[in-house]
Amino acid sequence: MGSALFHCWKSIVHSNTRISLLFVLVAVVFGGCQKSQSLMLSDKNDSEAVKATASTSMGALPAEKIKFVDVAESSGVLWVGRNGEESGHFSILETFGAGTAIDDYDRDDKLDLFFAGGGEFGQNENILPVPMALYRQISDWKFVSVTGDARLYPIRHYHHGTWTVDFDEDGYTDLLLTGWNGLQLFHNQGDGTFADITDNSGLIDPLWSVAAGWGDFNRDQILDVYVGHYVDWSFQNNPTCIDLKTELRNPCDPNRFHGLPCTVYLGNGDGTFRDASSELGVHEVGKALGVVIVDLNQDGQSDIYVANDAVPNQLYLSQPSGHYKEVGIECGVALGESGSSDASMGVDVADLDGDGKLDLWVANYEDQTFALYRNLGNDAFTHASRSMGITAVGSFAVGFGTVVFDVNGDGYSDIFCANGHVWAPHATPDRRQLPYLFLNDRGKKFRNIAPQVAGYLGQRHLGRGAAVGDLDGNGTPDLVVTHTNEPASILRNDTPISNWLSVRLIGRTSTRSAIGARVTIRAGGHEQIGLVKGGASYISTSDRAIYFGLGNASSVVSITVAWPSGQTTVLKEVASNQRLTLIETKD
Repeated sequence: MGSALFHCWKSIVHSNTRISLLFVLVAVVFGGCQKSQSLMLSDKNDSEAVKATASTSMGALPAEKIKFVDVAESSGVLWVGRNGEESGHFSILETFGAGTAIDDYDRDDKLDLFFAGGGEFGQNENILPVPMALYRQISDWKFVSVTGDARLYPIRHYHHGTWTVDFDEDGYTDLLLTGWNGLQLFHNQGDGTFADITDNSGLIDPLWSVAAGWGDFNRDQILDVYVGHYVDWSFQNNPTCIDLKTELRNPCDPNRFHGLPCTVYLGNGDGTFRDASSELGVHEVGKALGVVIVDLNQDGQSDIYVANDAVPNQLYLSQPSGHYKEVGIECGVALGESGSSDASMGVDVADLDGDGKLDLWVANYEDQTFALYRNLGNDAFTHASRSMGITAVGSFAVGFGTVVFDVNGDGYSDIFCANGHVWAPHATPDRRQLPYLFLNDRGKKFRNIAPQVAGYLGQRHLGRGAAVGDLDGNGTPDLVVTHTNEPASILRNDTPISNWLSVRLIGRTSTRSAIGARVTIRAGGHEQIGLVKGGASYISTSDRAIYFGLGNASSVVSITVAWPSGQTTVLKEVASNQRLTLIETKD
């Protein structure tokens, strides 16, 4: 038997000051709690979209009702990531783009947007950064650039990835940038500004990094970071490559370069990190472009899945000893449908077929199938893209940023993927490509409905990063997508979702971010699993709140939180259409 405090609160922002009105009620929550109780904050949303007739069954919304509107320009977000291709070097560095992150950096209860800038080339083959950007949300769908005020400068490297997390657990979101020839770590000072602490952090990493993922790998309740490195390209190793189809020069493919070993940096608890790759057994060579950190097999410890470019993908499973073992081949998640290595970029994880086990999703290169690895249990997976309808779209796209979320609120996870080629501008009439939006038919099949949705989803783009978050707090997850050398898009989700629930976790015995936690809900006769993940997508960080579509169910029968610390919180009979913040009890 356990109890929880329910706090209903509203926030008023005036002159940069937040006034919180708290109304405290005590409620008894029926259901066992192992070792813990939990503080729950509830933010009710009164929009018309959430008023629906109560039902005990989940309801599916037709594809024609799904609607996304690009509001980037009207919202004040005018950002373009650059790759420097105009210099004519045809380098592989130019192909990977710049990502985005969705997070509330100033704790005003509004989600803000980070954008990596990418890079360009100066004289004498100098590799130069393009400044990044931070857009603060001041009201629904209104953002202002605060990069200068936030002191997010100077940027040191041609960079790709934006990886946000509160690594020192002071309550404020910090930022890690990945890129060519180095990392850069910005510490949030809590006053609206950031400080570059890279030199004193121990994250001195001269290799080319693209992928990164935060997690607690040694179970000491201190955040660590996995950094995936790519290849040994430099201007001293920049061969000339000719495309056989067009007989034109193009960037070389990854097979012309040697892969690099990954690195795991363990947090020391004082704002510094140390290389513990060999100590943990996570030091394989790869060509990492994507990574997701999650407890894949429910053993209470985060695992690491790495999407590699043109070499086998890797799965590091945690062992009882505290070490990790690479088992990608044995578990069936390393290779493509044909049994050869795919060129993998974006990655995500979810229970895609509704059987209670976590499946892996990987966006791949053209002439390859985007991979859905279905979890069979006991650390075994099968390549299920054909049986689940994924291969029906063909194999023409080059997939990058990808996120799994419930688009239409029916309780089943759908898949968005940003696509765009890596060819040089002159090598094809249009290297821009259509995105995918795979709608999940109750865990049985997926179908790409992007052409039906139209708008942005019916347009070609040079897609790269993708992140998801409920930017206006109305229960419908929105998308932010970056492109190479064209403006980023903010896709407001105008789909009329009836009932929903948002859950945000704050760890106390676990790390504050609660990466590795699992939230299971039961509503409308259907069970759903939500995850707090590290890494995921491609060079981008999604908001870590977990969004559940509830269909016609007006309440949730139960919520069960499995914290990384081993604690469990159970809540019973929770109303729908609200944002909950659950705070773990401190041991």
